[in-house]
Amino acid sequence: MRLGVLALLVAVWLSLSGPYTLHEWLILAFGVVSVLFVWRLYLALDRAAGGGSEFFRASSWLRLPRFLVAFALKVAAANLHTTKLILAPKIDLQPRLRRVPASQKTSFGQVLYANFITLTPGTITLDLRDDELLVYALDAESEGDVMDGSMDRDVLRLEGGPD
Repeated sequence: MRLGVLALLVAVWLSLSGPYTLHEWLILAFGVVSVLFVWRLYLALDRAAGGGSEFFRASSWLRLPRFLVAFALKVAAANLHTTKLILAPKIDLQPRLRRVPASQKTSFGQVLYANFITLTPGTITLDLRDDELLVYALDAESEGDVMDGSMDRDVLRLEGGPD
């Protein structure tokens, strides 16, 4: 399986790098070195996650583009909302703290979920304990974006959960 991931990385890099001539051997060598570096990083993360984590299987990598698109859309929407809050003539913030359940199966998944929330403007994860996050939100709408569970489901799907 690990060699399959290495082969996938090499194939992606070769397909994105364009045609090769004899004079481009240096570029090819640097590409191979960078692929080996990413592969070693993958192995280290897999080992740190217990050796058989669902996150580091090739099937999880195939779910990554969908996750990144969902993440980008949520960040863009939160940016617009936060900008609207800031530019409003009367700033009407109602900050709040909420405990949010984290339904991910692994600690890596829970940390990814916490970071997903923190990277979304208007919300910050303050604590992660016992499958629960403590989240600060600027207002009710920012809180609702977290409480609706869509971010949780996105990370759970990436982790190998149901679609």
